[in-house]
Amino acid sequence: MRKSNWTILAVLAVAAGFFLWLWYYLGFNFVDEPLDLVLAVAWWAMVVALAVGIHAAESKRRRRVRTTYLAPDVLFNSEAGFVNLGAFEEGTTLADALEYTLAGLKYTFDRKDPSSDALGATGEPVGAAGPEAVDGDVASSEGPAEVRPQGPVRFERIVRTDKLDKDDAEKWEGEVVDVKTRRAVPFKGKEELSELLAAQPI
Repeated sequence: MRKSNWTILAVLAVAAGFFLWLWYYLGFNFVDEPLDLVLAVAWWAMVVALAVGIHAAESKRRRRVRTTYLAPDVLFNSEAGFVNLGAFEEGTTLADALEYTLAGLKYTFDRKDPSSDALGATGEPVGAAGPEAVDGDVASSEGPAEVRPQGPVRFERIVRTDKLDKDDAEKWEGEVVDVKTRRAVPFKGKEELSELLAAQPI
């Protein structure tokens, strides 16, 4: 199980224990009048809402982690860092490289920046918000598929992944955003994504 999953389970376990203790401490386990029953229903509805909220927040965080920025020769992901597309085998498509990168994500809380000063106010690479160049001199050297780009990197497209099933590429869903036009095109399945990315060998 991933570290983030254990973190969520730990938070939920502690919260459940605290609410259970508070439930008995406040005497809500005794039903003396109809209002007690109303309070009980409202109380546990709040507990369920808390659990759902935590799950929704984690899902949103994972979606941000899966967001990938594409440049002609490299791609950038906040967890994987810069990935050299030339390191993949001949005939590998951009969609293949992206799938490989996303499948290896651990969803940790550590982030890799394209440079120390190339992030916009939203926390995204500057190049993802417009035609500005991003200096790629600061990049992780971990992993055989990562690269330290020479000079500025201009991101052309952004791939946002809503759903990803490692065992079924057709359950891959999200959208491809053109950096210049800001036009977002949704896709369902790796085949549609490949068509949007032109499916040219890298």
